[in-house]
Amino acid sequence: MRRNIKGATLWAALLFAVLAIPGIFAQEAGKGAASSFVKENLATFSSFVLSNGIPVYVKRNDANRVRNISLIVQEGGAADPSQAGLAKLALSTMARASAHYAYEEVVEQLDATSSSIGASANFEYGALTLNALDKYFDSLFPVWADMATNPGFRDEDFRQARHEAELAVQSKDQDPWAFAGKIMNAAFFENHPYSVDPDGTEASLGAARVGDLKEWYGKSFVPERIFLVAVGSFDPEALKGLLEPTIGAMAGKNSPPAKRAPDFKASPARGLIAEAHEQSRGVFYLRGDFPAPGPSAPDYMAANLAMKLFSDLLFTVVRDGYGAVYTPSALIRAFGANYGSISIYKTSAPEKIKSYIDETVGILSQGRCVSVDPSRSGEEAKFMRIEDALESYKRMYVNEYFAAVRTNAAVSRLTIASVLRAGDPADWLYDVPRIGSLTPADVAKAFDDYVIKGNFTWVAAGDQNLLDRLPPGQFKGFGVGSP
Repeated sequence: MRRNIKGATLWAALLFAVLAIPGIFAQEAGKGAASSFVKENLATFSSFVLSNGIPVYVKRNDANRVRNISLIVQEGGAADPSQAGLAKLALSTMARASAHYAYEEVVEQLDATSSSIGASANFEYGALTLNALDKYFDSLFPVWADMATNPGFRDEDFRQARHEAELAVQSKDQDPWAFAGKIMNAAFFENHPYSVDPDGTEASLGAARVGDLKEWYGKSFVPERIFLVAVGSFDPEALKGLLEPTIGAMAGKNSPPAKRAPDFKASPARGLIAEAHEQSRGVFYLRGDFPAPGPSAPDYMAANLAMKLFSDLLFTVVRDGYGAVYTPSALIRAFGANYGSISIYKTSAPEKIKSYIDETVGILSQGRCVSVDPSRSGEEAKFMRIEDALESYKRMYVNEYFAAVRTNAAVSRLTIASVLRAGDPADWLYDVPRIGSLTPADVAKAFDDYVIKGNFTWVAAGDQNLLDRLPPGQFKGFGVGSP
């Protein structure tokens, strides 16, 4: 749920931010003048390449005893709807057991050591991950490595993994908010690889067979499409000694690398799509998606910060001011072919909700944001100029950024993203000076380019009686129907 960052809550966040990252914005931006944070952390990165060409990126962290290692299979987005969810299903089946370790044995070892082996998949990659305390890592590594190199693909493991995947997909249809996201993805990503849901569909999962998983594994688990990320108290040489006879022994097949999914900056504006959901009574859910700059784009951080300012404005205007929504928010994501969303979670104001969003867009487009100084008088206590608030917002942004990377698993995800976007596992360290270098003009331009001039697709899901009262003309741009 979004928080309302006003008054004492806001100042408490600011104080913690300043204490947590002293002097971070006194540094110049860019790699040539990296902050002490960047310099100190760069020394903890190392890398090596296994004999079969698989790169391994290591981020040493001796501050805790948890070790996290992930094998990443680059997918780039599947183009065939019949293959939807196949990568995740295969990885989930692999994470249950291997050729030499049965499911019951794996569960017993993981429970006894409070460790985990997990599988995940998104639009760009799949991951097989081991998370364990350092004293258990060497005993669990053979299990994880055997899952990657000698998957069992037993019928009973496949059936259970498919059953869990089918339940997850069915729950999307039962949840009106998840249902809205499902409708959005199909429409917004039409004719794009991201239109294929990495979680799968009832049809694709129902049609999947063990042979399909084996075929996917044979094509995808090749050195040309794999890299590894390890975060924790690792000795790189010792880790290489474990990896070389296992992951490093995987044979290459001269396979082409995974293709990067094309962006969709030319995505057409599709207006409003309304779908009834029988489990919504007296409310509906609204989401607007738009093409956004990817993490490697020069204006990515500016767009990110613009959406944070806009998200807080939505909360202040639409929830606090009009009481028209349970939770509003706005954000952009971090995929190669990137996109953002304006989200209205649970509202019963069909005639007015879009005009309230337009009003909020208007405030930010005029160079104003939520005030970070409630001691100001009049309107400036509620809204203030972006240039007066930006440094405070940048500090809050950085504080939130690092609050989200307190675990080695979270650091691993950032490192994986950096490899994908820049080929540099340490690239995320420079996000701090990138944020620090932003100007009010940068933020305003990003908001204008991607939101005000953006190509939006809107999806409303919920009570049909409320959907019937939505004015479609308001969803052709911003400003139409504003009060």
